Amino acid sequence: MGIATRTKGILLRYSPALNLGITTGLCGSITTFSSWQLLVYEEFFNTRAHDHSQFRNFLSGMSVLATTVACAVGALRLGQIIGDEVRLLYIIYLRKTRSEKDPLYRINTKMLGGKPASTRQGWVGWTEWRTVDFILAIAGILAIIATCIVVGLARSTRSVSISLLLGPVGTFLRWRLSSLNIHETRIDRKLPSLLANLPLGTFLANVFGCAVLAIVHILQTGVVVRPSAASCYVLAAMADGFCGCLTTVSTFAAEISVLSPRRSTIYSIISI
Repeated sequence: MGIATRTKGILLRYSPALNLGITTGLCGSITTFSSWQLLVYEEFFNTRAHDHSQFRNFLSGMSVLATTVACAVGALRLGQIIGDEVRLLYIIYLRKTRSEKDPLYRINTKMLGGKPASTRQGWVGWTEWRTVDFILAIAGILAIIATCIVVGLARSTRSVSISLLLGPVGTFLRWRLSSLNIHETRIDRKLPSLLANLPLGTFLANVFGCAVLAIVHILQTGVVVRPSAASCYVLAAMADGFCGCLTTVSTFAAEISVLSPRRSTIYSIISI
């Protein structure tokens, strides 16, 4: 995620779909906010009934909470440092291959900041396809075919296959909710001053995913009703596939790193 945020202009230069796929698709789906919160809850309340004191349970929960945030922000910062070097190398490459008077050079250097140029200047928008887009589409189709073959041949992969079915649904829902991160004045006026200008889309995705995972976890424990074997597969797929792809730690870390200290603290507290 850190590399992608620093090289956003380069990714947009070659394919907007590639930038969206790396940030929202790959990074957002790999990291899961809901499972992290479930682990924190289990450590705080010692749901596995370990022979711990309450103070040790508190330390265990805080360690999981603090360690995850520190590792996420640290990894993001490391990626940003690497991304800065990649962007610098790309600028050096442009200077060696193109003249500063070349319009294409000015377009590329402007886009390194993540601001695309207009279509008349050579920017390829969402309605146009490039070679990279075709490669990504073909790679996606081949990945789906390979996954179907592996799932069909491997044993005890029902939960995995259902997770693969529900995962894209969570990712697509999170992408749609991300439109709420772009604030409008008329919306901010209806919100409390503390919540204005916060990334509401990511917040709603994480909160909703955690709520769904909480319900799934209760059903998995058999407290309400004892689930059948088929129900266990579906519940595991909901937890790993849908909730895992709906919630994200990478975007959460990227957002708290760019917000002001006051808003970052508020956003972290209400999210966690």
